[in-house]
Amino acid sequence: MKLRLLISGSKRNTNTVSMFICRNFDATIEFEELSFHDKFSWLLEPSWQRLIYRFFPGILTSKMDRLFVDQVKKFKPQVVVVFKGSEISKRSLIEIRKLDVKLVNYNFDHPFVHFSKGTGNKFVTEAIPYYDLHISYSSLIADQLTKRYRVPTAVIPFGFHLTDVEYSKVIHEGQQEIKEVCFVGNPDSIRIELIQKLIKESVPVNVYGFGWEHYLKLSELLTVHKPRKPVSFWKDPLEFWKTLRRYRVQLNFFRPHNEGSHNLRTFEVPSVGGVLLTPDSDEQRFFFDDESEIFYYTDAESLIRQCKRLLAMNENEINVIRENTRLRSIQQDYSYKRRTSDLITLLNELVSNHP
Repeated sequence: MKLRLLISGSKRNTNTVSMFICRNFDATIEFEELSFHDKFSWLLEPSWQRLIYRFFPGILTSKMDRLFVDQVKKFKPQVVVVFKGSEISKRSLIEIRKLDVKLVNYNFDHPFVHFSKGTGNKFVTEAIPYYDLHISYSSLIADQLTKRYRVPTAVIPFGFHLTDVEYSKVIHEGQQEIKEVCFVGNPDSIRIELIQKLIKESVPVNVYGFGWEHYLKLSELLTVHKPRKPVSFWKDPLEFWKTLRRYRVQLNFFRPHNEGSHNLRTFEVPSVGGVLLTPDSDEQRFFFDDESEIFYYTDAESLIRQCKRLLAMNENEINVIRENTRLRSIQQDYSYKRRTSDLITLLNELVSNHP
């Protein structure tokens, strides 16, 4: 019997965790992507709509609630998986629960600690009690949810979406290593401060992301790479993987909700044989061994020290690390194909335990 599933997704941006998951569904899943995410983004494109939402968010949220409920009534799923849910309110969840549909919240940020506008809002927090299951990437966040709200929780870590074919193409190209430090991601206050400290200590840094030119001055030690496309940055998916691999050091920074846990880069960089320098955490040490597979730092001083150390290593040492970290990723199967399988198992259990 097929599982009928409504799940968050986007046709406007295919480089999302939703796409990484949905493309791994097999014939046992009959699914449709929720439409309110893209509708919400489209409505916020005009500046006057953003102004209305800023001061009267309930107006737009009510529209998304209706769109959400209507899609559920039409598709008649057994279970709905909402990623975060900033665009809807508890009103729609209350109505959908009456339709005998299971509701799951899968949050890649924090459900009640919001670092920025993009990581969540009051609607996400207010809706917590109305889901039948909460899935987090972080065991720490799952524990916090259980203790504060006494709701059912599960953990599915982040993963990598690199395919074997893409990996082979990256390796076959045999690109020359760039003995510099690289960070892939958009600027925020934490990232800006640490990168400025690296530059001050004469560490050569490359940044890929939207808006860096507004915060950092170009110099011999800093290269700001411009977007290849207006929305998705990269000209093609393979360029992203090539960039993660070719630099001597790939930096990772944690936002507050990642502290003690991990994020997407934890798995993406090792999967392509990149050399990852990341904040120290117990979860990451469970996934990868220190020094032989990835490297850790604890503060600005250790970040600078580790960058200089890695830049000074000889090529043979670095190549062994690249091989080790790729091998660990494959042997332990940190892929999104595996994460998708784990998600389906949870959803089938939820439906089978339906009272």
